[in-house]
Amino acid sequence: MSEYFAAVNVAAAMLWCEPGPKRDHDRLMLGAATEPAAWADGMDEEMRLWLVGKVESQLLYGERVVVLDRAGGWLRVAAAEQATGRDGRGYPGWLPAVQVSDNGIFQAEMAALPLAVVTAPRATLCADAAGCEALAELSWQTRLPLLAAEGARLKVRRPDGAVGYIAGSAAAPLSPAPFDGARLTAEARMFAGVRYVWGGTAAWGFDCSGFALRLYQSQGVAIPRDADEQAAGGTAVDAGGLLPGDLLFFAGPGGQGDIHHVGVFAGGTTMIHAPNSRSAIREDDFTAGVYGAEFWGARRYR
Repeated sequence: MSEYFAAVNVAAAMLWCEPGPKRDHDRLMLGAATEPAAWADGMDEEMRLWLVGKVESQLLYGERVVVLDRAGGWLRVAAAEQATGRDGRGYPGWLPAVQVSDNGIFQAEMAALPLAVVTAPRATLCADAAGCEALAELSWQTRLPLLAAEGARLKVRRPDGAVGYIAGSAAAPLSPAPFDGARLTAEARMFAGVRYVWGGTAAWGFDCSGFALRLYQSQGVAIPRDADEQAAGGTAVDAGGLLPGDLLFFAGPGGQGDIHHVGVFAGGTTMIHAPNSRSAIREDDFTAGVYGAEFWGARRYR
């Protein structure tokens, strides 16, 4: 089949390693409407660990994909806004076909119009400007074409071509601004206590590199999706010259071997990070314990 651009048309979509049946619990993330909060909150530790090796990444509402192939009710796509050396078109994986739209109006306006970005951890997308007929709960950093400001709400284009409304208290027009490490760490702290989700890049749960990806996106800086590729880019920084927002990387004992973790420097000896499937986003001393023993180095992206 010929490749074409489309966009995610559900609140959040998991990018799976393979098409086909999943667990019963995953029905919350497989239909034409998804329930990421109920899905993430309903998983215990064992269920979270099951995702390892089965999920590639996670896409937000409106995020663009290149559709590469189809197998039954599944599409093989490349997530165009998540950079990887694995595929120059974007991060590869599989989505249910019902979760994307190839509406031409949305695609054109994403390129031509200003964008609205969700700035609160979560925001309600409404069908109307007055009473709020709720359509979906959107994640922080969701971006949609901005059509107008109508009173206390922003009027936006939805991926299927319809219009929607988001409260101006939870979203704002996207405007270029200089990178601000203090602002980045403040954004990171909004998610303290949010449980880790393998592949997660949304407010209902992040993995370590997905958290870094969205934090840098909030500052207008694009970085690779995975920690090892994040560590290969940017500018190397000595531990004595760190600034808030720098990325800290960890490998095996003595900082040797493959990169397996990334955190965000928050000042002093502290980092903010999403540790693993058994834990939640928190602040830790990156010079102590296992982190001190496995510190690999730091990178700066601006």
